Amino acid sequence: MRDDDYLWDRSGTPDADVQQLEALLGSLRHEPSTSFDPMCLVVDDAPGLMRSPMSFRHPVVLALAASLIAAIGAGWVIAASASRRTVWEVSSLEGAPTIGSRKIGEDGRLPVGEWLQTGADARARISVGNVGRVDVDPHSRVRLSSAREGNYRLRLTRGTMHAIIWAPPGQFFVDTPSSTAVDLGCAYTLRVADDGSGIVEVTSGWVGFEWKGKESFIPAGAMCATRPRIGPGTPHYAEVSPAFKLALTRFDFEATTPTDRAQAVTTILAEAHRTDAVTLWHLLRRVDSTDRDRVFDRLTTFVPVPSSVTREGVQAGDREMLDRWWNELGLGSMDLWRQFQQGWHDAR
Repeated sequence: MRDDDYLWDRSGTPDADVQQLEALLGSLRHEPSTSFDPMCLVVDDAPGLMRSPMSFRHPVVLALAASLIAAIGAGWVIAASASRRTVWEVSSLEGAPTIGSRKIGEDGRLPVGEWLQTGADARARISVGNVGRVDVDPHSRVRLSSAREGNYRLRLTRGTMHAIIWAPPGQFFVDTPSSTAVDLGCAYTLRVADDGSGIVEVTSGWVGFEWKGKESFIPAGAMCATRPRIGPGTPHYAEVSPAFKLALTRFDFEATTPTDRAQAVTTILAEAHRTDAVTLWHLLRRVDSTDRDRVFDRLTTFVPVPSSVTREGVQAGDREMLDRWWNELGLGSMDLWRQFQQGWHDAR
């Protein structure tokens, strides 16, 4: 009996090296089922050939399988690394923008994790994959945080950007020092000052502004300010009176006592018109409970309360009731936002 018969049918005396290899790879041994063993190679019947099954339990085949698994694993690592290095194309519109420490000419590439900066006389255009574009004004600083499909994300820490996005809603995000802008199928301008405060102005569609659970929904033609450690303020249209705008700023960011807040609400309600319903809707969740009835009554003069919405429910902050009232404003369904919001929470 030959020594190498053991390699084929486990007869004969095994070599010591073979025994050591078997012990090392034994945990990879396949246990065949009682019906069909897919981990078995069989030579098809043919004249002059023996039908000889060769199990993957064979140590030589195990070694080959281990090498194959290692190669596949290396491929995954390479693929993941390549994904992290995904880049977006950048073109210079004016001057000489920089990516990292490198100046770009007419064209450049912005990798994930890198910063695009524009000087006082520079402007740039970022191609957001295949889903849109972002024009960056002078004196701006933008970072590409994610280029993954479904999570296209920039971070604007200073300056001005103009976004036009044709991706499905809820896939493009811009983080700022005080809020995250969530695209819901739109075009908008986002500005961030050196102190981290910002403002978004929407020209089509609508944008969600979110910070630590505080939400603002800005439709086309409206704007919304945001402040560090406070988050988004209350959206309003550009055509509001100066008194309305001043009172809203005071309510959102400056009033420190219930009396100051109540006085600001009084001015807002007195100056409000039908187009300010979006502002009043947001105030329902933000005013003190003592002022909620006043806001409720004023909003009903512009948008009748749905039959399924009650004063008591709004007073208690019932989100479903508030969402149903939003849907009556003619600005799109709040179901869209809630759908994407649930997806973000599930992803976490």
